[in-house]
Amino acid sequence: MKSGRKSSSVDKAFELINAVSESGRAGITLGELANRAGVAVSTAHRYVTSLLELGVLDRDAAGAFHLGVTLITLAGQYLEEDNLRAAARPYLLELVELSGETVHLGIPVGDHIVYVDKVESAKSIRLVSRIGSRAPMHCTAMGKAVLALLEERRSAEILARSHDRHTPRTLVGDTLLAELATVRAQGFAIDDEENEEGVRCVGLPIMNTSGQPVGALSVSAPANRFSVEDCRRLAPTALAMAADIGRRIGYTAPRNGEFVPH
Repeated sequence: MKSGRKSSSVDKAFELINAVSESGRAGITLGELANRAGVAVSTAHRYVTSLLELGVLDRDAAGAFHLGVTLITLAGQYLEEDNLRAAARPYLLELVELSGETVHLGIPVGDHIVYVDKVESAKSIRLVSRIGSRAPMHCTAMGKAVLALLEERRSAEILARSHDRHTPRTLVGDTLLAELATVRAQGFAIDDEENEEGVRCVGLPIMNTSGQPVGALSVSAPANRFSVEDCRRLAPTALAMAADIGRRIGYTAPRNGEFVPH
């Protein structure tokens, strides 16, 4: 019988893993890990010892912790078996050729979007992003495209949490709610320098067989060469691609439109 209770040990282990993943190439020390997770150094040491033995974490010569090869293996297997990624890949390639800008594929995880695929722009000035990184749902184009179409209970849970302003343009509160209503009406979202200053994106939701957003596409570029008008001009073509991906994974659109607002 399932108790419905989460394991605090599992939660803490993943909190440590996430802290390591966010530390970048420099890694993170045991003391920093303990401080980040709010536990004693001895407790953090006990967790990381097990994670090292499992290959989930690795430690360099200076004693800093990094993600281990086990996670790389699991991630690679996930990406190989991911039907959404396989269905979307040809469209990512087509969209980067059409737009000349970087294209991402993301999936919702909690109140974040996780990048699961990316095709780089051929232009010399590119965006810094990587597969596996996370971005807040409330201030990104892919995130808002998904958030606007989630079932009401799920979207309310996400919107009830406090949302940081990543830039002066980040939308929160009633302004964000009004923005999501616009996204539902038009079918796409624009991140107008809301997550990162100097970066503008357009995001399109991808629907699953239940008519729920299972992922999203985005086209991202430096704001000085990708205007809001550019986003709007590209949106209909990109929206049709997102709908095609949905159909490839089994989504059947209702007769009165591609998406079902909630």
